[in-house]
Amino acid sequence: MMSTLIQKSNQFCQIDSRTGNVKKNRVLCLVILTIWMILLPACGKKGPPVPQTFVPPPVVKGLQIILEDNIATLRWPIPEWEEKGEDFLAGFHVYRSQTAAEKSCEDCPVRFKKVADIQIKNNTSAGSYTEPLETGFQYSFKVSGYTDSGHEGEKSETVTIDF
Repeated sequence: MMSTLIQKSNQFCQIDSRTGNVKKNRVLCLVILTIWMILLPACGKKGPPVPQTFVPPPVVKGLQIILEDNIATLRWPIPEWEEKGEDFLAGFHVYRSQTAAEKSCEDCPVRFKKVADIQIKNNTSAGSYTEPLETGFQYSFKVSGYTDSGHEGEKSETVTIDF
């Protein structure tokens, strides 16, 4: 179709090389060139962008905290998850909240901060994280899985320890 339009425009819009004037029908030449310019950038149906869909990694269940002296160790089983396309479970984020042991506000929200990025290596069956604790604080922890493309799943249930 485009080659036909170009041939028609060449046939009706011949330019005199000496004067630079159009020899034949100027109106038809403009119409053909306008149609050609409108059709040239057209590349298909336009519509609103569609967000990519992804399957989030499963929620970590069975999060445990073990206290030895002043060292807290979190352990959890790595959840079973079938790889979706090229996306796979790459690791875990560990979140911690540290508040004073004597709570002054029972209804205040607990604020968590990401403290670790644990990558899965050698197909281990469990994840773990170790951290020394300071006395006089209440510690709360959550864990979430993430994929190699950066999609993070929901956070686990909270485990809390007073130290």
